[in-house]
Amino acid sequence: MNASWLDFLPLFFQGLLVATGIGLVIGLEREHEQQAQTRHFAGLRTFPLIAILGFTVGFISDQYLSWLLPAVTLGIFLLIGTAYFIQAQNGNFGLTTELALSIAFILGALAAFGHPAEALAVAVVTTLLLSLKEELHGFVKQITDQELEAFIKFFVIALLLLLVLPNQYFGPENLLHYRELGWIIILVSSISFAGYLMLKFSGPQRGVLLTALMGGLFSSTMIAWVFAARSREAPSISRLWGTGILLSSSVLYVRILLLTATFNTALTWQLALPCLLMLGFTLLLVWHHSRDKGTPAQQANLPLGNPLNLRNALFFGLLYIAVTLFMHYSRLWLGEKGGYLSGFISGVADMDAITISTAKWAKQADTAFYGANVVMVAALSNTIFKFGVAMVQGHPTMRRSLVIGFGTVLLMGLAWLLFRLYF
Repeated sequence: MNASWLDFLPLFFQGLLVATGIGLVIGLEREHEQQAQTRHFAGLRTFPLIAILGFTVGFISDQYLSWLLPAVTLGIFLLIGTAYFIQAQNGNFGLTTELALSIAFILGALAAFGHPAEALAVAVVTTLLLSLKEELHGFVKQITDQELEAFIKFFVIALLLLLVLPNQYFGPENLLHYRELGWIIILVSSISFAGYLMLKFSGPQRGVLLTALMGGLFSSTMIAWVFAARSREAPSISRLWGTGILLSSSVLYVRILLLTATFNTALTWQLALPCLLMLGFTLLLVWHHSRDKGTPAQQANLPLGNPLNLRNALFFGLLYIAVTLFMHYSRLWLGEKGGYLSGFISGVADMDAITISTAKWAKQADTAFYGANVVMVAALSNTIFKFGVAMVQGHPTMRRSLVIGFGTVLLMGLAWLLFRLYF
């Protein structure tokens, strides 16, 4: 049982504690939801008891009587079905509590079979869905037929990509992976779809900036690609799209510091000054631009655009393939000695990979000075690429803020590199 934080307890009591906690969490939510009702089916006591029953029966079935769990499970389902029938006779046709009770029993058994982490994960998702009742119902009432169709298409396409694409590498030296490309396309589509929903339900400013902040944790390059395309669909807030690109790009400097701190703290100290300066300037610019919320008329008549822009996602996937192949052949033809050129090329496609690999290599070779320079070259390359994407694909009115933001950041990074190399 993988529960190292409970290793001081015997395995049986570890599972019992997990099952009890699962029942309490789900039962607490159900008790709170049904507190207005004078009588309800199951609440704070019933759910822990049913989860403990599932754990106990699962433990006995696993150790002694294999037939006990199927038999008790059938009995529990009959009991829950009978309770639902009685509730329905009184005009209560809701099935949520009954299903949640069944899940609690199954999760208790799952903990007994040595999977407490998995049981806890399912309990968290279950409780989250139960607690978001009003929000989910409100969401359904506000979406249009076009948005519902896009939502269904997105999940169908995501499932098809993950099921159809083989789990295999391809290309020179197996650089590319079919399923990884599928994930990239899904991620770009997810960012675009999440931005659309946040724009609709959170308003222009909050929606764009929240999407930029969350998307920047995964890939600020994808945010630049998606937001530049969206700026042409909603030109009235094109400056806000540009602000979102700058905000997501600021997350890049935090990621660099965190990754280098994980694999090579010497690089972190070398990169702290330029990264913090670029982060501070970018956030200051974001704060300045975010104060311009546009006119009420612009916000009221804001075109939301296409909720699912698959063409944009597919084109980004093709671009990713092209950049990866370009990186490979550049290294093949120019040799590994061109470390700065390798960093410049690698930074276009993926900052995390070049940062981690350089940090590990620099630690082994004890060359933090050179390693920090390579990481900064990659960061500047990534910034140039995002700048170019936004300038070519974005609406003209967003370019001024990006010229100031990315231009100043590039000058800061370049000045830092030149000072280290020549002074």
